[in-house]
Amino acid sequence: MKSISGDVFLIKNVQFIPHIAELEGMQNFRTRIISIIIFLILSISIYAQPLSHTLQQGETLYSLSRKYGVTVDEIMNANSINSPENLSVGSQLIIPGSNSGNSNENSETSQYIVQKGDTFYRIARNHGLSVNELFELNDFNGNRILKPGESVIVSNSAKTTVTTPAAESKVPQVSTSFSDNLVWPVEGVKQSLTGKLRGVKIEAPEASLVKSIASGSVVWTGPYRGFGQVILIDVNGYIYLYGGNEDVFVNVGEYVQAGSRIGRLGHSGLATRTVSMYFSVFKDGIPVSVVSAPRG
Repeated sequence: MKSISGDVFLIKNVQFIPHIAELEGMQNFRTRIISIIIFLILSISIYAQPLSHTLQQGETLYSLSRKYGVTVDEIMNANSINSPENLSVGSQLIIPGSNSGNSNENSETSQYIVQKGDTFYRIARNHGLSVNELFELNDFNGNRILKPGESVIVSNSAKTTVTTPAAESKVPQVSTSFSDNLVWPVEGVKQSLTGKLRGVKIEAPEASLVKSIASGSVVWTGPYRGFGQVILIDVNGYIYLYGGNEDVFVNVGEYVQAGSRIGRLGHSGLATRTVSMYFSVFKDGIPVSVVSAPRG
């Protein structure tokens, strides 16, 4: 995959924004803007703090990989896990953040050769999956019978990342002062973000509730490595980005009021007991000041 600069992509599209709006109508135009913003998110690498996750009943490495937007192999490597079946409820797992430096597009599917005496449960347990997840990966139905010698998919590590020079991958951060009189998604120490992603990073207490600072419609939610769960809310043409969540309490299409609880931050496992929350605001695909952005 050819590397594309998020800044260049944005500039080229913004030049034609008025024309796009005329041809496609405001609904398609707004969809295009949201797509540009999502592209910017996915084209940025951030040196993010790893998260610490406490394994809950019913969770597997596969379900965690889908929740946090990383692969099973990355979770296993970060925690030096050789045998997923040895994990138990209450285990503390490190969820890796984004990688630094150059990265290449790659796709790898791990397969297992069925042995005599194997069962779906044994194969799933040995590879950090539930039986349902094993069936989902292989598109099996309930009548499927295992045969010794056949290949079974046990991990889909397919991932696509945008190649970014190491010197450009870090988002510069500049400490600045922000008015305490303004409403913020969470309370904490604030730092300005400059570069491809403009906005503010807030170092907040673990498990802080994230609140919408303005009323609007949820247009996108999803995980991205280094950002945790990301929420985009459309507020009269402004797109508000709330990143760093572990849990999301809203769904796409839902209208939320200012002050509504939309997510919750995770745990860092650090002595400071703080985690990073990312907040940005866009208008017509262009970052705007988070200080002057409409609230309420």
